Amino acid sequence: MRCIITPPKTAAENMAIDEALLQLCTEPTLRFYQWSPRAISIGYNQDREKEINVNFCKANNIDIVRRITGGKAVLHDQEVTYSLVSPEDKLNLPKQVNESYKVIAEALVIALKQLGINAEMKKQPDKHATSICFNSSNWYELEVNGKKISGSAQRRINGKILQHGPLLLDFDPELNAKCFKTENEQETEKQLKNNITSLKQKATPEQLIEALKKGFEQTFNTTLQLSELTEDEQALASKLASDKLKKAF
Repeated sequence: MRCIITPPKTAAENMAIDEALLQLCTEPTLRFYQWSPRAISIGYNQDREKEINVNFCKANNIDIVRRITGGKAVLHDQEVTYSLVSPEDKLNLPKQVNESYKVIAEALVIALKQLGINAEMKKQPDKHATSICFNSSNWYELEVNGKKISGSAQRRINGKILQHGPLLLDFDPELNAKCFKTENEQETEKQLKNNITSLKQKATPEQLIEALKKGFEQTFNTTLQLSELTEDEQALASKLASDKLKKAF
C-alpha cells in the first residue's frame, strides 16, 4: 500500500489533496497529515453560517473548509489526521459502509495499543442535535474509558472510497465551544470535557504516525511504501485548493 506523509498544510490544501487522491487514485493510498493554521472542516451538507462562529474563527486565524465527506464539523488543532483512499475493488473492505468503518477502526485500535492506550469501538452511532463532530459519534468510532478519541467520515464515488479522520493528541474544550454556535457555550464546553479525551501529549505526531502505520499494515496485511504526490495529483490539488480558498469565508 502506498503511504504519503505530508507536512502541516492549510485547510484548503489538505482537503484538496484528499479530493485529488480520490479522483485520481489507481491503488490504495494512505496519507497522514496535520493542519497549519488550525482549522474547522465542515461536512458536505452542513450549514456553515448557521452552525459555525465565523467571526470568532476569522479573529483567531482559524481556517474554515468544506469537506467532500459528510458528517459534522471538526476543529483540527492538536492531532494527526489519516486519510485512506482506494478503488473499491482493490481494497478488501465490506460493501456496507458501517462495516467498512469497523475494519478501518481495527487499524486505529491496534495503533493506539502500540502507544499503551486501550481503545474500544462504539458500535452504534449517537445522533445528537449538535454541529460538533466530537459531541456525537458515528459507526465504530473509538472510545477510551467511555470518551471519544477519534472520528471518521467516508465518501464513495465512481467506484472509489475515501475515509479520513483525526486522532487527538490533545483537546481544548473551551476553544471548541467558542468555534460553534450553540445555545449555551458553557454547557457545550462542559459536554465536550465529559465526552472527549486525547493522547494528552503522551506521543509526538511522529510516534503516532509510526503506530498508525503498523496498525494499517497489520489490518490490511500489507507493507506500506513511502511515496510522494504525483505531478498530476499535485496539479489537481493546487487547482482544488484555489477553488476552496475562494469559498473559505
